Amino acid sequence: MTSLLKIHLKDGRVIAGRADFGKGSPANPMTFEEAATKFKGCAEYADWPKVKIEKIIAFVRELDSALDLRALFPLLSAEKG
Repeated sequence: MTSLLKIHLKDGRVIAGRADFGKGSPANPMTFEEAATKFKGCAEYADWPKVKIEKIIAFVRELDSALDLRALFPLLSAEKG
């Protein structure tokens, strides 16, 4: 999906840009750190505790070596704890 951006400045200038593949698409994937930052922003907006957010990010960072995913499920609940 192509993304177009046009910004009209107060002084009359126009800044325009285009991205044929948005960040996070298969053609322009996010790094783990970019995805973690995006998740963190969404979780903070939802008022999740910082400790919970960091635990989720740490768990997902090591997901390939996790023996049991059940420890992740309580962290992903909407409860604040």
